[in-house]
Amino acid sequence: MKKTYISILTAVLCLTCLPACHGDLDIVYDNALSASNMWKDPSDLEQSVPGIYQRVRSFFSSSEANVFYYGEVRLGDYMWGPSLKDKVQDNFKISCRHQTLTPSNTIGWSNAYNAIDQANAVLAHSSSCNATEAMVNWANAQAYFARAFVYFYVVRLWGEVPLNLLPVEGTSQEETYPFQAAPEAVYEQIGKDIAACEACGDVLGSDKYFGTKDALNMLKAEYALWMYSVRNGGDSYLALAETALNAIGISDLKLLSDYSKIFDRNNRKNAEVIFAINNTSTSTAGYQVFFCHTSNGIKSTYRQNPVPISSTQWWHYSKDFHDLLLASKAAGDKRVDTNLSVGNYGADGGEISWCNKLLGDMGGSTVVFDNDLLYSRYALAVMMHAELKYYQGKYSEALTSLNLIAKRAYGKDNVYTSTSQADVLNAIVKEYFLEFPAEGVIWWALIRTGKIWEYVPNSEIPGETFGDLRAKNANILLWPIPQGSLNKNTNLHQIKGWE
Repeated sequence: MKKTYISILTAVLCLTCLPACHGDLDIVYDNALSASNMWKDPSDLEQSVPGIYQRVRSFFSSSEANVFYYGEVRLGDYMWGPSLKDKVQDNFKISCRHQTLTPSNTIGWSNAYNAIDQANAVLAHSSSCNATEAMVNWANAQAYFARAFVYFYVVRLWGEVPLNLLPVEGTSQEETYPFQAAPEAVYEQIGKDIAACEACGDVLGSDKYFGTKDALNMLKAEYALWMYSVRNGGDSYLALAETALNAIGISDLKLLSDYSKIFDRNNRKNAEVIFAINNTSTSTAGYQVFFCHTSNGIKSTYRQNPVPISSTQWWHYSKDFHDLLLASKAAGDKRVDTNLSVGNYGADGGEISWCNKLLGDMGGSTVVFDNDLLYSRYALAVMMHAELKYYQGKYSEALTSLNLIAKRAYGKDNVYTSTSQADVLNAIVKEYFLEFPAEGVIWWALIRTGKIWEYVPNSEIPGETFGDLRAKNANILLWPIPQGSLNKNTNLHQIKGWE
């Protein structure tokens, strides 16, 4: 069943009529909402599915809750440093340093469970809406996909998380103030939801603002690689990843020839985009605001052309990563102009730099952050295929896929040639850094490949390395549960190592 985003916008107006959860997992039931006055008509079901994705968007649209913060900023000093002009940054909040990342300065997770609860409501009531079998199957498939997608995020972020599978429709339910489940149970459920989505049949449709078959296979592949490499799940997960990636198809046919066009706000849902959430001028979402500059620090002739103007720039690449990008550009890498802009644009004549990716509409006096929120694109499928072949020990095949990415960047064949195990892994990691900066992909790839310990920042304690912190806290790569969530729901406990 093909859906359009117009239906999403219409459905958003109806969200206040749908079951909801509120707070940081102290899920409070609104007695005005009930299954008795909902889920009676096919339109209830049709409108409820866009509500899931609106809530998924809410989970990722906060200034400190988005794919960038969750998936990249914790690389800290290796990749991020003070802006050149204002000399500020805020990675004290979310670096891996145990001294600065604490339950009191981390963000909540309520919006993730809002989305999960909405998916649960669809699954619980889809058969009660007098809808056609095709609509029920479509709605269930979307709910299974979205629930698996969100749970895959929260379990990787927090480890022990509640596993709610029923909608909150009364204050006496355990789901209202839930207990945490073991990570193994959550990962198992993700696998079940992926399988259940597939069992609904070929019904997902082609609208990239919803789950599609390619989006499901991307989730399946990433889940399978994670289960193999991080959760020690065995070779069956490599087979699962291979099935998923082969279903998508690995070639250069879906790679846009112009890297910059992937992120062009006038080229939404292009061939390389697999899954995205629509963002408009009224959505006010966009972590890219932290890449912008204040107008008084920029020469007037350069404001919004080319320097993005908004609020104080909080994020910029570290000197080492900045130099890595410039070295890659000198070698012919055409991606760098999208991932980095630099020049003497300051009001004082000084050098200014920023990330050019996903900045939005620059036609006014300040940036309007109306780019879509991209969650997966085709280049990631190609990179995961190279990663898969590396895990299988098929290093030549890994380079074949990796060189599809490199050819677009450098305009030539066989950029990478060495098939030694170490060289192939290093090449894969290098391309993750060069292809995906500021997209929230790199952190997860480094964990999967085991390279994370080479890149995370050192401890703030003189002489103590990140490895020392790892020895003290086996869960150092997780986020602590926010103190506010613990205060509101006494059934929760803090993640071991973060007490």
